[in-house]
Amino acid sequence: MKREETIPVQLGSVIIGGTHPVSVEAMGRTNPASVDACLAEILSVMAVGADVFRVAVPDEEALDGLLEVKKRSPLPLVADIHFCPEMAVRAALQGVEGIRVNPGTLLNQEKYSQLIDILRDQNLVLRLGANTGSLPREHREKDRVEGLFESISDALELPEKKGFSQIILSAKSTEVEETIAIYDRLSRSFPYPLHVGLTEAGEGQEGIVKSSIALGTILRQGIGNNIRVSLTSRDPVDETQVANYILRAVGLHQKGIEVISCPTCARRKGDVVLFVQKVKKAIAHFDRSVSCKVAVMGCEVNGPGEAREADLGLAFGPSTAVLFEHGKVVRTVSQENAWVEFMNRLYDQTQKS
Repeated sequence: MKREETIPVQLGSVIIGGTHPVSVEAMGRTNPASVDACLAEILSVMAVGADVFRVAVPDEEALDGLLEVKKRSPLPLVADIHFCPEMAVRAALQGVEGIRVNPGTLLNQEKYSQLIDILRDQNLVLRLGANTGSLPREHREKDRVEGLFESISDALELPEKKGFSQIILSAKSTEVEETIAIYDRLSRSFPYPLHVGLTEAGEGQEGIVKSSIALGTILRQGIGNNIRVSLTSRDPVDETQVANYILRAVGLHQKGIEVISCPTCARRKGDVVLFVQKVKKAIAHFDRSVSCKVAVMGCEVNGPGEAREADLGLAFGPSTAVLFEHGKVVRTVSQENAWVEFMNRLYDQTQKS
């Protein structure tokens, strides 16, 4: 697909926009006042493919913790600050790579102006993020897509007047169609990279389905430079993994090990579900720079033929299993030895890559 080109923005070690790959943002659940716990979250999402970490900063104690986290974080940080522009200014003065402000909770224009000056002088990033749930008062009675667009437009006036362009935009709704519509409009109206997400998507399967439809549609249109999946979950690893699955599904993320598997039916000759779960758990510790596709199939019907694109695959038989590479059977093993044989061959392949 043709990607919409934007201004490239340097967020710490990550370049967002331009011709650079779509990156993944995760958002912490832990108050950064608990420094070690926050850093543990950062390391956990980094291991599953996060590029940027966003941290809510609700109070002074959280800001103090965030500044300590910044000293030790391997990922660039975005401080998410509402209602207290003074804390946004202080975070920027301490070099936090990105400051997210919401036009609906940005109440002090003088501090906003000061923040932009600091960001410009230190080459840091302003992330303007509007939500349908917190539109500025003057836009609340409008059509919600129009309200989102106008709130972003209004908030851009000051930084553009100051000649500041290190800006990432986002405008999110909890509705799929509204989210698709606002990102289409933003992409046609402004040159800045877009952080894409569906806000308040919900928990579990419902949240995953809504996010996948919205983000998948937007990304397939060539729109979006950084994404976050917003799930009701205790662990940010969950949404980070879904974000990477979405990028892979639309052809924008080729790194890492992809697992394809049959849905299982009465023909299955082995426990496909358990085998796939074990594979996914094992590959979580593999080098994410390796690109590889593996397949697990329950019988010869869905075996080598339908999974011929896999670099390595396994198909169960009545008491055996066949290992295949690109549709060609390379070895037959007993089901008891299938796991060890499969993982040994996968390890050998990834070491060669």
